[in-house]
Amino acid sequence: MNNNKHELYIKKCYELAVNAGKKGYDTFGAILVNEGKILEESENTADYENGLFGHAEFNLVHKCANKYSDSILEKSILYTSCALCTRCMMAIASLGIKNIVCGVSYKSFNLLLPFEPKLIEYETIMKEMGVSINLVGPVLEDEGMKTFEYWGGNYRPIEELLEESANMRKGK
Repeated sequence: MNNNKHELYIKKCYELAVNAGKKGYDTFGAILVNEGKILEESENTADYENGLFGHAEFNLVHKCANKYSDSILEKSILYTSCALCTRCMMAIASLGIKNIVCGVSYKSFNLLLPFEPKLIEYETIMKEMGVSINLVGPVLEDEGMKTFEYWGGNYRPIEELLEESANMRKGK
């Protein structure tokens, strides 16, 4: 698939991410595309205070499970606004989805975290487990970083968020 198509679908993920943020959730969105048609879309609904996971990609997997055949899922592309966490990656792999396109990379997303996380090479790990995953991205990453301005329902400029995180990592 050409990059223009990836950009179209990633923009949809960014719209979903901003919608989730405006509802007070973390800003993540995901869609599943098959043969140019969006089959499902999902926003983040995580509620950490009540222990509800609710990542956009995980929610998408739940919408797709027992709804689409293995052959459809294997040929589909999962688009996500940001690089995946381990739980979401494992859920996606469990459905047999092999193609994933991410908007924001781990490297850029991690700039928003107040600690230095370990970067995980999912393609290598999955290959060792006998699971074929094709990860593409980042796509429109600068635009994707701006979705985090709506994180948790309160708008804050990305530059302010990045500076705050950098100061936290430095211990300020």
